[in-house]
Amino acid sequence: MSDQLTSAQHATTAQAEDEILVAVRAVAPELDEMIKAEPLPEGWLAGWDVAGVVMRAAPEGFSPKPGDRIVGVATGTEWSSCMALPTEYATVLPDHVSFEQAAALRVAVLTALRLVRGAGPVRGRRVLVTGAGAGIGLLLVELLAALNAEVTAVVAEAGQAAVAARRGAVRVMTDLADVSGSYEIVYEAAEETSNAAGLGLTADGGTVYLYESFAARRVDIGFFQFFGGPEQAGLRHFVFRTATPEDRELAQLLDLMTTGELSLGVLAPARHAAA
Repeated sequence: MSDQLTSAQHATTAQAEDEILVAVRAVAPELDEMIKAEPLPEGWLAGWDVAGVVMRAAPEGFSPKPGDRIVGVATGTEWSSCMALPTEYATVLPDHVSFEQAAALRVAVLTALRLVRGAGPVRGRRVLVTGAGAGIGLLLVELLAALNAEVTAVVAEAGQAAVAARRGAVRVMTDLADVSGSYEIVYEAAEETSNAAGLGLTADGGTVYLYESFAARRVDIGFFQFFGGPEQAGLRHFVFRTATPEDRELAQLLDLMTTGELSLGVLAPARHAAA
């Protein structure tokens, strides 16, 4: 029944010149899709990060090709088990990466990558990562350690400490109050229980990056609380969606997974697409 439905949708789904037609196998709703200030339209469904199999190539002839396993992002208004995706937002998957893993990768991994790139060279620099027990925070630890930064990680539970250490953190704390010293770069999880930016942990001239700003309970950082300590420090606002081609960045990271240079942390699994 599932195959019959997908085949029928294949025959009728509209497709632009730069789009591939994909039989969706897994979807991963993002947190910012769940927490919205504006009312959502009737029938709206979360889950625009998708993974599946290419059924029909783009008419313009670019890859991916039919039969390729891909991960991508949908830009349409209706979710379906058969979707047209822009080729610029689709990446072919290595054989060992499952559809569920792939669908859960895109936003989390690219957020971590762009946060790291935004800080410039990190080799030898002291970096503090809060919320480092899982998700984006754990990905930040691994990417920073791979670039030879000196990473201190703050996790919520003792059981997460060993994982962060294996990913490359040189110090792991379960209580932010136990963290001492000053850090040139601070990645601050936007959670009510975390406020490293206001505890005098930022070095003079350092930078604080707020991430996961769609958290349901947000943290507020007062102007004088932050600037009463370090001189000429910066507080950076991070926006995930940039003009950087997502397919190239994700392809690079998937290549590193294939070679074993990165594990890309522990992410919540995506769900199977319903027929």
